[in-house]
Amino acid sequence: MALARVGLRPAAPPLPTRRTAGTAVAATPRARRLPPHWPITLCIAGFPLWWALGAGALIWPVFAAPLAVRLVTRRRPIQVPFGFGLWLLYLVFVVLSVTALDGGGLPFAYLWRLASYASCTVFFLAIVAADEEEIPSSYVVRLLAGFWVVVVVGGWLGVLLPAGELPSLTARLLPDSLAGNDFFQELTTPGFAQVQDILGYPLGRPKAPFVYTNDWGSAYALLLPFFFLSWLQSVDVRRRATAYVLLAASLVPVFISLNRGLWLSLGVALIYAAGRHGDVGRTARRALVALLTVGLLVVVFTPVRGIVESRAENDHSSAGRERIYVESLGATLESPIIGLGGPVPFPGNRVYPNLGTQGMLWTVLVSTGYVGLGVFLAAWLRLIWETRAGPPVTFWCHVALIVGLVQILVYDMIPSSLHIVFIAAALGVRAARLERERALAAPGGDRGGAAGATT
Repeated sequence: MALARVGLRPAAPPLPTRRTAGTAVAATPRARRLPPHWPITLCIAGFPLWWALGAGALIWPVFAAPLAVRLVTRRRPIQVPFGFGLWLLYLVFVVLSVTALDGGGLPFAYLWRLASYASCTVFFLAIVAADEEEIPSSYVVRLLAGFWVVVVVGGWLGVLLPAGELPSLTARLLPDSLAGNDFFQELTTPGFAQVQDILGYPLGRPKAPFVYTNDWGSAYALLLPFFFLSWLQSVDVRRRATAYVLLAASLVPVFISLNRGLWLSLGVALIYAAGRHGDVGRTARRALVALLTVGLLVVVFTPVRGIVESRAENDHSSAGRERIYVESLGATLESPIIGLGGPVPFPGNRVYPNLGTQGMLWTVLVSTGYVGLGVFLAAWLRLIWETRAGPPVTFWCHVALIVGLVQILVYDMIPSSLHIVFIAAALGVRAARLERERALAAPGGDRGGAAGATT
């Protein structure tokens, strides 16, 4: 009953599925197999290990492979939300954009993005196609909430040991030609923090268990709605009290990370959520007040205050970003339909990062053109629309999608953040669909609420 109250377990008995419709004799050998969610479990719960081995940025497509095999071999129709074809159309633009790559080769960065997009799609379809018995929503929510705790622990590693770094086993196992690639070295070197001189002196900005500090900030905000759902909306008083302690402890690495995009995306999403009625709205309001109160106390009464003040006084990065964005708009005009295949060097000045970086929106723009960007945004907005109503788990997934929509302006999001977004979208869409199906199955159910398309 407690879990049903917070939306982690259906209040009504689950609908019969092909698995439950089988005989007891058939169920016994099936129960000995690995659960259908094992690739998701190993990928997310094992992420600290993959990161420590130097494979954190590469692991998502690896676990997408068994999910894809299951999708193919189960031979069942997959119900996808209306508008999912927009995402598939965007993938077509990604493939076509390879023809615009300068140099005629297939750089590792392009293949990495392509593999990440394909992997996101597989994770989405695997969850949407599974029923609650196969991949329970409550289980995935707990995984994502646990991932948030891992992100906080990684943040503290970056605060306490900013120069910390682990030897990369992944880099050692791969051919020298690949291991010698600068971009690949960044992806496969597990460090605790990104040491930068933004404030005029070296400061370690937490990044574990990710590649860049912006990845860390992005994941923190995207995973927080699942922590709220799993911990703050729990009826267990001790669990809720522990949640507030963890939330307070997380704010120190948040401030030291200097991630303004984190605060912006989280603020927009929580203000939006706080405007809702019911338990979710109350939880969002309490979380917002708690974050603001504890954040203010941390800033006023700890050394973090100096960092925040220095960040406000050293805003030169905003001017740099603005110049990159303007140049990106102009460069994409050279190939507005399919883009340039990927980020390109900043014209005439190697001090600046490549055009098509410093934000997912800009990566999509430069890589796949104005048309590709339009399709990408339409697909994202459609997923937000599809999760606008439903049980609490759908609502918090909806909030995560809004967090992501704000973040695409400033965070690159590939690979981990984009996977979190697609897992959230799949969970939200599936939970909303199951609720509609239960409503239809109930005596006198509303048949006007059914929605969805079958492929």
